[in-house]
Amino acid sequence: MKRNLIVIITFISALLFQVSLATAQHKGGEEVRAVKISYITDMMKLSANQATQFWPVYNRYDAEMRAVRKGKHHLLNEKGKTAEEIIDERQQLDERELSIKSKYKEEFLKIVSASQLNQMYAAEARFRQYLLDRMKNK
Repeated sequence: MKRNLIVIITFISALLFQVSLATAQHKGGEEVRAVKISYITDMMKLSANQATQFWPVYNRYDAEMRAVRKGKHHLLNEKGKTAEEIIDERQQLDERELSIKSKYKEEFLKIVSASQLNQMYAAEARFRQYLLDRMKNK
């Protein structure tokens, strides 16, 4: 009985997540971000106290990671540089990404457990993949 209840709750949560994401995509990036926050919070099982401490740190982390991803995306269309220069820049961006993760790992672990942090990374990857799949199916 308890197992069936968990399965039903999980199914309803997934369904609500899909509906809210579909609605959010029509309204723009801020709504998608709100759904992402909700999804990550749920996956990490953050307490209210953890969430209030975690999200300001995550927002700084996410802003730095987005800047790196934007730099990598910019390299895809780079015309004025040699292939070797582009490779060097990509490597620098990869190193920057690793540096950001290392820096924020310590900050995150002051707030959440290692298991929760691992869930954050997994939730980010799943959310990104879900968005990519949705874009492919449009």
